[in-house]
Amino acid sequence: MNRLKDMREGSVKVRIEGRGMERFFNIAAQRGITITEIETKETKKARKAGSVGKKEDRVEKIHAAEYSHRQYTQKDECIERNEYEKDNAEMEKTVYFWTSPRNFKRLKPIARKTDVRLRITEKHGFPFWLLLGRRRILWVGGLATFFLLLYSSSFHVWDISFDGNRRFTDETLLHFMNEVPVRCGMRKSHIFCADLENRIRNAFPEISWVSAELTGTRLTIHLRENDGILKAETEPETPCELTAGTDGTVTRIIVRNGKARVKVGDTVKAGDVLVSGELPLYDDSETLVKINKVHADAEVYARTVKTVTWKIPDTEEIRARTGKRRRGIFFKLLDLEFCFLMPDLKKESTWELFMEEFQLKLSKNFYLPVYVGILTAREYVPYEKVLTKTEVSDAADRYLNEYMQNLTEKGIQILGSDVKIERSGSHWKIHGTLTVVEDITKSSPIPEDQEEIQTLDEHH
Repeated sequence: MNRLKDMREGSVKVRIEGRGMERFFNIAAQRGITITEIETKETKKARKAGSVGKKEDRVEKIHAAEYSHRQYTQKDECIERNEYEKDNAEMEKTVYFWTSPRNFKRLKPIARKTDVRLRITEKHGFPFWLLLGRRRILWVGGLATFFLLLYSSSFHVWDISFDGNRRFTDETLLHFMNEVPVRCGMRKSHIFCADLENRIRNAFPEISWVSAELTGTRLTIHLRENDGILKAETEPETPCELTAGTDGTVTRIIVRNGKARVKVGDTVKAGDVLVSGELPLYDDSETLVKINKVHADAEVYARTVKTVTWKIPDTEEIRARTGKRRRGIFFKLLDLEFCFLMPDLKKESTWELFMEEFQLKLSKNFYLPVYVGILTAREYVPYEKVLTKTEVSDAADRYLNEYMQNLTEKGIQILGSDVKIERSGSHWKIHGTLTVVEDITKSSPIPEDQEEIQTLDEHH
């Protein structure tokens, strides 16, 4: 009956250590707490060595009060033999006993009161078996759920990439894909590659070839842009002439269509005709027969002067970092976002946030709908700093270098530069002068009055 009760309610084996064991067992007996199968460390060693018989013979099932009485009796006998001190250190230092989980909770306050340490070494019974089985069921269920979600995610597109686009950015193309609509998280069965290719070609005439490919959970759009279309757009058939867009001195002329009106070394002003779109035709007697109007095409390079002006405040905001830094993790699952970073924002300070985000994948083309980002927050305190003339000069050099780099990317040759800095109220004025060589041609229609005059000349 007791075994069935122990199996039903459960039982634990407890290890007790400390000098207040006798007091511990006395209080437990006074409160009616049942403690069974008390076993000393010496008995345990003997049992392991095989010097003790069966469990029923080597382990006494006694009440806590009886154990305490035996200890006192043993103490008197040991004193008579002058061996109590040694035996107490070896035998009473560690004791093992069995009790129920309910009684163990009742023993904890007694252990704190008597300055002993309790530790469970074994657990038996139905409650512990049920708890262990529940944990196993939850673990198996969680694992099964994970693989089920993983399997279901393989039917969706979780990454869209573009290949071969130069004129159109990924953001532009993704915006168009959302309008189709084709977006991340969409089922692959709802994406028709042929229809998507036609939509892209119709929306972007500059794209001559499109190929949509579904591989795993990735949708790859291969593009090929038509440069001929761009060239045709910039070269219409309408007759025109080329005029000077700015003042300068001509350094080089390349005429492909039309008639040059200037030569190398000429000084021109804005609006002067550089290349005419009219080609006169003469007969054998050098008589003007006809004037053909064409689309003038040429490159006329001239040495020009460009001036730029910037204004810089005499103060700038400096962010002094306090040294406080916090890190966190950012998770994104579909439309759900989780951020484990909570900086302590204060009025006198602010935080700079930096995030690195990447998408999880199982293979090269099997992307998961999970994004992980590493967040870094650095605290700083802003304050204003008065700029010196040296710092303003350095800033002016940076601005001028960026401006010159932009000109160089456009094919403009820079011959020289000059920078002047002057104070103007609460600002610094920067005047930059650049001597460059550039194509100054500008397309302009042929004036109507010029056409009429030339028609009258033909009749004469």
